[in-house]
Amino acid sequence: MKKLFSTVCETPISAPKEAFNLHDWVFTLSDKDYQSTARGHIGAGSSIHTDGTQTSVNVESVGGGLLVQHYVAEVKEPDHVKMVSLTDLYLAPFIRIVIKVTWEMRLIAVSDNECKFQNTVLVEHPNFIMKIFSALALTGYFVRKHNEEETPLFAQNLYERTFKENT
Repeated sequence: MKKLFSTVCETPISAPKEAFNLHDWVFTLSDKDYQSTARGHIGAGSSIHTDGTQTSVNVESVGGGLLVQHYVAEVKEPDHVKMVSLTDLYLAPFIRIVIKVTWEMRLIAVSDNECKFQNTVLVEHPNFIMKIFSALALTGYFVRKHNEEETPLFAQNLYERTFKENT
């Protein structure tokens, strides 16, 4: 696989990282909650493969492309989740490309009472031509803008769900 682009965004959370469980949060994120965390978020849900592997299925629109993501967690820690998807990217009704998307979230301690939520997206494809096409289509720019929008809203949802459920 060749790296097409990656983006990293961070936002502060006024609580210690130990208060949260990213793995539980992402795999119980409701469709409505997912839709509220970015304009391009269309739908989300969790599923189980026949081998028992838990998946997160997300549908979103970024930069005019429709993405259907099938994430499987490779890292499942309370403060670190790394999920990989062979994602269906639809550029037009008849143009379907499969790309590899790695979505990684971390909670990083800043102090005893504060952490930061870090949201990383890495997009890869085996064909070098896709790197050129991606650059020409400004795909990295659109994904970065999408990440900048969703990161603080994901952190807010994580915070609200954690403290609402613990009261």
